[in-house]
This record gives sequence, C-alpha cells and structure tokens, in this order.
Amino acid sequence: MARAKRNGTGTGDPVVLVHGLWMTGREMRVLGGRLASAGFGPRYFRYHSWRGGLAGAVRSLREFVGDTEGERVHLVGHSLGGVVIARMLEEEELDRPGRVAMLGSPMAGSAVGARLARSGAGRWLLGGVAREGIVERSPRWPGGRDLLVVAGDIPIGTGLLFALAKPHDGLIRVEETRVEGVRTRVVRASHVGLLLSRKVADMLCVYFRGM
Repeated sequence: MARAKRNGTGTGDPVVLVHGLWMTGREMRVLGGRLASAGFGPRYFRYHSWRGGLAGAVRSLREFVGDTEGERVHLVGHSLGGVVIARMLEEEELDRPGRVAMLGSPMAGSAVGARLARSGAGRWLLGGVAREGIVERSPRWPGGRDLLVVAGDIPIGTGLLFALAKPHDGLIRVEETRVEGVRTRVVRASHVGLLLSRKVADMLCVYFRGM
C-alpha cells in the first residue's frame, strides 16, 4: 500500500491526531503546530464522530495510519478519539511501532454519556460512535504499546449541568480517564484546554522522543 506524505512541517516521527465528539480535527491544530515545531510530523485524522458509527471510524483510522509514512507512527486521541484508537488496537495491532497518548478520554466510562443515553434526545445527541464505544460497551485498552494518559482538572464545560463530582475537566472526570496499570497525569486544563496547553504539548514531545 502506498503511504501518503506526512502532513505538517515536522521531520521526525509522524503523529496522528484523532479528535473527539462534535469536533472536526481543526481543534487539534494548536497542539499539532507545537508538535511540528518540535520536529514531529502531525497528521490530522477526521471522522464522523456524531453521524457515523464506531466500526466505520475504526476502519478509516486504520487506513489513515496505514497511509502514513514513517518507521514509527504515534497516536494521540482527544476524548472520544482515544476510544476510537483503543478499539482499533483491540481489533488488530498495527504493523509498525509507536506510542499512544490519550487526552481526557473516558476509558473508564462517562457519567455524562450515561445520563444522556437515558433519553431518546440524549442518545441522538451522543451519536453512534460514543454510544457504541462508551455507553453500550466499555472501552478497553488492549496493551502491547506504551500509553500516556492525561486528564484535566479545571471544571469548565457542559459537565457542570450534570453536577459531576470533582475533579473533572468540565466534561470527563479524572477517574473516568483511568486505564488499569497506567498512571494518569493530571494537568491544570479544561477538556478543550488539554489541546491548548503548552504543558501537555511539551509532555507529549518528551514522551514521543523516549522511544
């Protein structure tokens, strides 16, 4: 399979950035720009996070990664994006090494998602990927790769309407980002703020250079 040229100006390992629910991938550009400035090659994966289904998102991501040049390919998932990455790796490992990072991903469930799923309007609002990947079946990390889990603790966001127990990032509780056997690193950021945080970007650069 021919592999597409990397997106961005970095000359190091490519990093595939996977956005979350109700997003388009443009939200990842600040983080991607910082990775590019550090020498990495950001690539922005876009999928139908609301209108599509989990199987389609996983299939498209696998093809996207397969078309990415590089001996190693790192993956960063924000929120629902981390769940899509986990399901892809759970179904079948990739043919190249690389590290994975999850930013505010509800790998241990989502109280907000569970509340929304109780009504027809809420299920419609969640969309297929979130319902299938988080509510109907708990996400599972299959292991086999290094994983960095990052959570935020600035409680600004729609989660305030659901009286979430702190600490949370405005949508996802810190406890909901937990992956067994992996330490969660907590930073001062809201859910979207994880993508804008210089500290998070620096953390990812150090992590991806550690191979």
